[in-house]
Amino acid sequence: MSAATGGQPGSAGKGEPTSQPAALGRGEQRPANSRAFGEVEPLRQWFDSFLRDSGFVRQYPYYAAVLTRLDPIDDPGVPVMGVSAHGRRFYLHVNVDYFLRPPENARFLGGVLQHEVHHVVLGHLADPRFQDPAHPDLMELAMEMSANEHIVAPLPGQPIRWDGYVSLGARQGQSTRERYELLVAARLSGKPIPGGSFVDGHLAAGVGRHRADPTLADRVARLVEDALTSVEGDGVSRLAGKTAGEWLQRLRQTSEAPSRCMDWRAALQMFSGWMRAPRHTYARPNRRLPGMIGIVPGRAYAVKAAEPRSLIVALDTSGSMSPEELAEIGRHLRMFSDELKLVIVECDTVIQRVYRFEGHLSHVMGRGGTDLRPVFEREFLRSVRADGVIYFTDGAGPYPLEDPRIRTLWVLSKPWEFRCPWGVKAWMP
Repeated sequence: MSAATGGQPGSAGKGEPTSQPAALGRGEQRPANSRAFGEVEPLRQWFDSFLRDSGFVRQYPYYAAVLTRLDPIDDPGVPVMGVSAHGRRFYLHVNVDYFLRPPENARFLGGVLQHEVHHVVLGHLADPRFQDPAHPDLMELAMEMSANEHIVAPLPGQPIRWDGYVSLGARQGQSTRERYELLVAARLSGKPIPGGSFVDGHLAAGVGRHRADPTLADRVARLVEDALTSVEGDGVSRLAGKTAGEWLQRLRQTSEAPSRCMDWRAALQMFSGWMRAPRHTYARPNRRLPGMIGIVPGRAYAVKAAEPRSLIVALDTSGSMSPEELAEIGRHLRMFSDELKLVIVECDTVIQRVYRFEGHLSHVMGRGGTDLRPVFEREFLRSVRADGVIYFTDGAGPYPLEDPRIRTLWVLSKPWEFRCPWGVKAWMP
């Protein structure tokens, strides 16, 4: 996804290229800094020869299938290697001189190729969840951590791996976004963040930088799916730790529209309706069975004014929530604020503010990372004495793995996959 060996965390984004893309033919453009070729075919031949003669294809068939769908370019603007998308084509930027002089660097080629494939298949190139983070250097560090996982071949320098960040909560198999949130939480709490060397120095040479393109993620998914289905699977080979079947199932699930999601306004009305619904009580007899006092409960058709049900309205303040969005949320909350006790909770990685809803929302505090767990901690729920939770979030953060046993409505601001297995989900466009 990017390019520069030996970079330290915090160096991301430096050295933006200034040259303009050169014409490539058929209306396409070659990425900036690439050499004008005659050399294209020799590079492709050298590249194909390595994949074939080194045993890479036999040992890593799915990686090879992804790589053959990338156009290799000799790009001296990248210190080692990188990937990018331009038009409808995907490019593998290779600094050929790095692998030829000195010759011993050639031993890193297999590992670096796996590293670049990981950037593609893990979504680092196109997934909007990785674009414009509040802490770009920490996102680069998280990407590097994930791109190096599952690589046993030698890599240049001292590659950044998850096990160097166990003290910050890093674990095997975590997503890139989870690792980013852990790094952000560590920074905000003042903990030291270990360094290391980037295999390809994310974005340091501008490779992999893209303007917002809603079609790019779909094109990457199609590329990966096409590569996986082109290989006659053996049930053993893996791609970034997953079998082809696991990848295909994941790709097909994430390409579909969000399941069990409804318009957030309708969901809010339904959820608040449950909160205001009559409650069964043994304090009054059942009108139909008055002789069954203490056995069959009656109903209380109105919530006592002295004991309104308490509803937490949690706002994920890690991203930019516009005044218009806050005003829209406030208008809908106001519709039933007289019948329920609405407690606003502003939370990024920690709970920032807790206050009673007074009829409108104007601004929020936070803007750090995202952690969905603090709102569901037992001590906090007990202190608020909440009967339910409505959580406005993009869903890009860790959530409690165990159901906290409280009615929850997730109102998601992004239509991407949210794997929390409990709670009702609605989408807020």
